[in-house]
Amino acid sequence: MDAQLKQLAGFVASANTVEELTRPILRLIQQLTGLESTYLTSINVDAGMQRVEYVLNAGQLQLTEGLEVPWHDTLCKRALQSGRFITNDVPNIWPDSAAAKALGLQTYLSVPVLDTRGEVCGTLCGASSQQVQLDNPDEVLQVLQLCAELVSVQWTRDKLQYAALARASAAERELGKLRLLAAVSEICVAAQSLSLAVMQVAQVMQRSGEWQQLLPFETPQQQLLLLDPAQQALQQALAQWLATLSAEDRCRNVVPLNPEFRPPELLDAPAYLINIFVGQQPVAGLLALQLADSGCSEQLLILSGISNSLSLLAARLDEHSMLLDANQQLTYHARHDALTGLPNRCYLLEELERLIARGVRQQLGFYLIFVDLDKFKLINDQFGHETGDEFLRQIAQRLQQVLRKGDFVARQGGDEFVLLCQAPEISTEQSELIINRIRQCCSGVFSLGDFKLLYHGPSLGAVSWHSGDSQDIDLLLSLADVAMYQDKQRRRAMPAPQLLS
Repeated sequence: MDAQLKQLAGFVASANTVEELTRPILRLIQQLTGLESTYLTSINVDAGMQRVEYVLNAGQLQLTEGLEVPWHDTLCKRALQSGRFITNDVPNIWPDSAAAKALGLQTYLSVPVLDTRGEVCGTLCGASSQQVQLDNPDEVLQVLQLCAELVSVQWTRDKLQYAALARASAAERELGKLRLLAAVSEICVAAQSLSLAVMQVAQVMQRSGEWQQLLPFETPQQQLLLLDPAQQALQQALAQWLATLSAEDRCRNVVPLNPEFRPPELLDAPAYLINIFVGQQPVAGLLALQLADSGCSEQLLILSGISNSLSLLAARLDEHSMLLDANQQLTYHARHDALTGLPNRCYLLEELERLIARGVRQQLGFYLIFVDLDKFKLINDQFGHETGDEFLRQIAQRLQQVLRKGDFVARQGGDEFVLLCQAPEISTEQSELIINRIRQCCSGVFSLGDFKLLYHGPSLGAVSWHSGDSQDIDLLLSLADVAMYQDKQRRRAMPAPQLLS
């Protein structure tokens, strides 16, 4: 007995699992009893089944691991209920046992393995097709019961360890989900481009190890466009698959796709469509092909969270784009004349500052030409303000046509316009050429609705500026205005606009 106890102590010290403990114990029981087969079973009371977990066969009787039998008709249950833990005459004791007859059992022993609640969760057994007389059955039974207790303790340890590992694995999975959602949120917070964000989210999902293929796409003007150039060959196949979706599905965050319509070009795996919305309109999405069909409900929650994050980003970027457009329109209207579409006085002053600053840096010059439409009031008084407005618009168009690259024209206000003409060199001859070109373009026949007017041109005043000159913008405009009035005095005798028949 002492030798067996010493062996058991060694088994317990070296074993880390039920299997590592049970197999040497079965060998010890076989040595003690001489039985042909020794084995450990587990019992699932709820399912009503007994399963052979580990077996040591040493004779004619051959039992197999993994064998499952109904618990209600086993020798183990009969032995435990009757208190016959060791039986040398199985055919006479249990003549109605079909299993005993089939195996030809003569000698049988069984002790219960109890769980922490004291309920039977398994049995430690021995069996033989030959009658075996045990030398000291009481000591053998004590060893068996001790072995059963040791197995029970190790079984409990294994279950606790398995439960701990399961909890750790579940916690790691949950942490992985949180990390994934956090990474997606971080991308969406920092993103300035929806397409780039969708691509980055696809990469993060790929690295998570849950997905074997991800196809990010946008749907501009309802046309599917794959974002990854390497996936362009799949574009038509994906478009055809998504075309099988109902209108209701296209309005859901996440849609499990029907494998019946799966294109052969795509991998055979559970597939989900992640929709990305602006308002109720899908503008982009991700096709995600899963590695394994596990945790479907959890995956749907994660994918729905990804859809929400990307949809919030899409809405933010859309609002930002609309705000930029509105700001651009406001800026345009603040710097342009509503009637002619030309830059207004505010824009003119900004451009003058820019030209002067550039001229100082690069030693460049320019001409400032003041344009005043002589006798414009007569047009308004005689033909009406609508005709006068049309005349101003046509003057603006003609001035734009006479501009060279880098030149600038603005409506100063009323019937006054200002041109800024760049000039690498400043000279009287060049100034006169520019003035003549402007006067010529603003003279002649104007078709104003039902009227045709012959207009004899505006008064012009030109001043030049070069680096080293005064940078006072008001002074520059005042000098051009003075030059224009001098020209107006010279043109007093010019006839008024004439109506042509």
